[in-house]
Amino acid sequence: MENDPEEDTKTVKERAKARAAPTKKKKKKAPAPKKGEPVQKSTKKIVYKKIKVNFWRTRLHDEELGIHQQLKYTAKTRWFSKNFDIEGVISIDGQKKNIIAFNKEQWEESPLEEKRLICRYFTIMEETMDSRAKGGNFKGGIELSIAHSLVQSYEIKHAAPVFYAQIPGVRYLIRFVRGWRFIGSRWTFPLLPEEKGDKLQMVLAKGVIGPGRNYKFLIGKKIIARIDGHPIQKESIIEIYDEDYAKDRTFVRYIILFGLACNFMDDAKKIVKRLFKKMKSTGTTDYKMPKSELDLFRNPRMMRR
Repeated sequence: MENDPEEDTKTVKERAKARAAPTKKKKKKAPAPKKGEPVQKSTKKIVYKKIKVNFWRTRLHDEELGIHQQLKYTAKTRWFSKNFDIEGVISIDGQKKNIIAFNKEQWEESPLEEKRLICRYFTIMEETMDSRAKGGNFKGGIELSIAHSLVQSYEIKHAAPVFYAQIPGVRYLIRFVRGWRFIGSRWTFPLLPEEKGDKLQMVLAKGVIGPGRNYKFLIGKKIIARIDGHPIQKESIIEIYDEDYAKDRTFVRYIILFGLACNFMDDAKKIVKRLFKKMKSTGTTDYKMPKSELDLFRNPRMMRR
């Protein structure tokens, strides 16, 4: 496990509240309208954090300066692989903060049995006055597990991709799992306890029926966030409506990673569907799991011996 160097160099403030069942805050009553004035009802939610995950449609961008720029990220952190391409940016509250990179050639050009997806995001690297690069730190990543996807698909009898999410400094690997829903799509992932008083929580990403890849994020019955996906522009707009979760760094990173996964969900579903179709009647697949997939099944208690 690798810690986040940016978080290590500054004092990390504890969250204001432990993770508990989110409650709806009482709305302040608006002043009564004067006689003759129409009653106006506000339908907009308060957005405490707005994030834009943008996968580029072209390569003509300031952040990507060719192989030289990618080599600088490779030299800065081992999490930036040599076969990664910088393919997008992440903006938080209107400011560009991160770059997106993934193994584009292996994902898009490899044969079905050899496809593998690893997508990660890093802080944007900037040159300083003393010629030292600032930034370039690993912030989180997702990996498609085809083996776990086949297990989940066999369980719910429908093609169900499974993505693993990893965050530096967090010792747990969580899974974005596609479940079964009669109309629309449904994904879930857990929020595991990190600090004193935290409780295990399940986040439900409920697909909104209509064009695009849009999701409402609920904990219990309360909507705490939303993703508005634009597949043509290859971007997702994330809005967080709960103040406590907007300040929860781990939750913010998980929802960013979910936004990354949205860009690959359709292709991942097609791959899993083709493989699952072959094993549906026999319970056996010809998919050859690489070591990286088998490691996700390893017993952590045996690893300590």
